[in-house]
Amino acid sequence: MARDTRERILDTALTQFATRGVEAVAVTDLEDGAGLKAGSGSFYRHFRSKEDVLAAVVDREVERAEQRRQARPAGDLAEEYAQALAALDALRPLVAMLVRDGARLPHLDRVRAVLAEGGVQLDAGRLQERMDAGEVPARDAVAVAAVVQMALVGHHLAERFFGGLGVDRDRFVAALADLVGR
Repeated sequence: MARDTRERILDTALTQFATRGVEAVAVTDLEDGAGLKAGSGSFYRHFRSKEDVLAAVVDREVERAEQRRQARPAGDLAEEYAQALAALDALRPLVAMLVRDGARLPHLDRVRAVLAEGGVQLDAGRLQERMDAGEVPARDAVAVAAVVQMALVGHHLAERFFGGLGVDRDRFVAALADLVGR
C-alpha cells in the first residue's frame, strides 16, 4: 500500500509539475491529487519535502527513459527513428518540466547524461555497426547521431508547440533515414 501511495504521489507530482510548474504546486495539491486527505501530512510519510518528490520524479522518469531506450529493438533506420519519436512522446511531461523549470530541476547533469549524451552514444554505436557492415556510408557516427537526435527532438517540439511543420512523422522519419543512409 505504501508503495502504491508513493507512486500515486509521483504520478500526481509529474502531472502537476509539468502543467503548472514546481513553484505553483503545493504539498496539499500533491496529497489531494494522490487521493490523500489534503493537509493531513500523509505526504510526509513518503517524502521529506516537495524538493524530495521533485528529485524522485526526475529520477523515475530518467530511469524509465533509459529502460525504453535500451529495450528499443534494432530495425531499419526509419523504424528506429519512429520509435525514438514515440519515446519522446512518453517523455513529454519531463520535457515540459525541463522547459518550465529546467535550471531548477535536481539531477540536471544526470538528465543531460542519460537523455542527451547517452542517447547519442547508444545511437552512434548502432550507426557504427551499420557503417561497419556497409549499410550506411562511413562517417563520424557520433556527430551523425547527434544531428539525428537534434532533428528528432526538433520535430517532436515542433509537433508539441506548433502542431507540426507540415510534415507528418512517417514522411519525416523516412526523409531522415534516407539522409543518414546516403
